[in-house]
Formats: sequence, C-alpha cells, structure tokens
Amino acid sequence: MGRWGHADRKHLAAAALCAVWTLFPAALSAAAPANGPALSPAGLTLENAVPLSVPPRPNLRTPPPVKAPPRLVLPQPLEAPPPPALTEGPVQPAPRATARTEPAPRTAPTAAQPQQPTTQAPAAQTPAAPAPGQPPTAPRTDTAALPPPPDAAPPAANLPPSSVLSLVFPVGATNLPDAADAVVDRIVERLRASDTARLQLRSYASGTADTAREARQLALARALALRERLTAFGIRSTRVDVRALGLDDGDGPPDRIDAVFLNE
Repeated sequence: MGRWGHADRKHLAAAALCAVWTLFPAALSAAAPANGPALSPAGLTLENAVPLSVPPRPNLRTPPPVKAPPRLVLPQPLEAPPPPALTEGPVQPAPRATARTEPAPRTAPTAAQPQQPTTQAPAAQTPAAPAPGQPPTAPRTDTAALPPPPDAAPPAANLPPSSVLSLVFPVGATNLPDAADAVVDRIVERLRASDTARLQLRSYASGTADTAREARQLALARALALRERLTAFGIRSTRVDVRALGLDDGDGPPDRIDAVFLNE
C-alpha cells in the first residue's frame, strides 16, 4: 500500500464505496444528509467536493478624477502707440505789461473854498533880433557848480624801507629769543599787506670747518622754529621758504636768521 500512488488510492476508495452501496444501500441512504451529496466513510474526496461560492466583488469607492493643472497662458505684449507728430505753431507776441491804475482815495466833502485867481507864468522870452549892422552875440549859457572833489584816501601805512629783517640767536640755542616777538609782528604785517609776497628765511650758525654739518643742522632747527611761529599767526607755510646755510662768511652776526621778502 505504501508504494501505491495517489491515483491507485482513489480507485480503491471508489471500488470500496461501490461495494458498500451494493451490500447496504438502505444504510447509506439513511446516513447520507438530506441536502448534501453522499460522503464516503473515508471523508471528502475530489469526486464529491463542491466548490465554494465566489464572494461578491467589494464595492470600492470610485476615486475622484484627477484635475489637470491650469494651462499657462502668456500675456500678449501691447504695442506702443506711435508718437504724435509735432508741428510748430505760430509765434505769439509777448503780452504787454499794463499799468494797473489804482482808484483815487475818496475824501470827505469839504466846504466850498473861494477860488483864487490863477496867474499865468510869463512866457519864455525870446532873444531879440540883433539890430542891422551889429554882429550877433553868443547865447548865454549857465553851468551848474561842480561838487567838491572827495577827500583823498589816506596814504598807506609806510612799511619798513628795508627788505631784510634779521633775528640774532644766542650761541648754540635753537629756541626763539625774547626779541623775536617784535620781528615776528613786523613779518606778519608785511605778509598780510601783500597777497603775492613771499618770505625766505636764510639761517646761519657759528662753527668751524670741522663742524660745518652740525652748524647747518642748528641753522635748520632755528629756521623751522621761526616758520612754526609764523604759521601760528595764520601765515601759510607754503609762503615761507627755508634755507639752512650754516657757516657765514659775511660781516654780520654768525648766529642769525635773515628774513628776505620777495615779490612785494
């Protein structure tokens, strides 16, 4: 039995069922259900199997229709109207300015005044004709008196006749001495009197041939100190030239600054 196949077992079961039906038909009829097919004692087989009913199709909700996106409509560009044609009109005369007359103010009535006799001005006398045989005389002309001439402008302040102002320093000193205030005032006065005037500071210092370099450095320091004092009074530094000469071969004091005025 173990070696039989599935088909052989079905044939054997069918043969056994036929034999039992032949021998005991009444018993099988009583044991069989009223509304169902006859079942073999072995159970349900492929021959007596009844297919189950197919369940109904579920009622699914109809999906909403898919809306298409709105169609893109590009705006149409508007055409600009053509420019109007310009025509030159007739030239209109300028309106004349009319004088606006104001009404005379009303005055209160006054009592009647006696009329005064009006006198006529004497007529202009015409020159009499010259007698025959006499030369004609020249017409008489009257001239008005001329106004007196205006007062002459006061003379300008007399500037120092010298174009060079000297400032003497102590030996080896770089600071301005006490006498520098008077010299600075005179320099500022002359520079303010002329816008084109320039100043040249020629600075000297004492020393020997071996110390010529130190003398020039000392002279430069003195000239820069004087120019700084002048700028404090409102003089532009561009109007002041500095020349550090150092040793002096002249007859003047060896330690000094000569302020030379140019373009006065």
